[in-house]
Amino acid sequence: MAPTRKKQTFWSEPIGKVDLQKAAVVPSGTTIVDAVKEMKYNQIGCVLVVDKNGKLIGILSNGDLMHEFVGSTLPGDTPVDAIMTKEPFTGTPSLTVKEALEIFHTEPFRHMPILRGNQIQGILSIRGLMTFISEHLPLEVMNLPPDSSLIAARTSGE
Repeated sequence: MAPTRKKQTFWSEPIGKVDLQKAAVVPSGTTIVDAVKEMKYNQIGCVLVVDKNGKLIGILSNGDLMHEFVGSTLPGDTPVDAIMTKEPFTGTPSLTVKEALEIFHTEPFRHMPILRGNQIQGILSIRGLMTFISEHLPLEVMNLPPDSSLIAARTSGE
């Protein structure tokens, strides 16, 4: 009998069973510098931005910082609202592993806020999702060598 890692029917598991990252949350109007400090302190690649009622209104990610802030003339005391992604794509704890993977495959982000109603439950990262998936794949799959007969359709980066 072949060894297995965990239950193999994990694709339909709700992401509520995946270890979500604790969300770093900042209020609207927080400066970019303070948001970056919060990201560093929490060791996470994004912060969630909420309004005065605690409702999610945006997300500021490493990608937003690289594309909108680094190399720009914006001062560090600019509010995050100026460069954050407004009304970010969100998921719920009932979203399945398969659905989450499809979202990450088709959408251009690496962090997805998970909400129950308007309440923030955490952040699902593509890394956390891939870790969960790899823990559930059979050892035979995890130990397969790369297939050298496969040829990429295009050069990486094109």
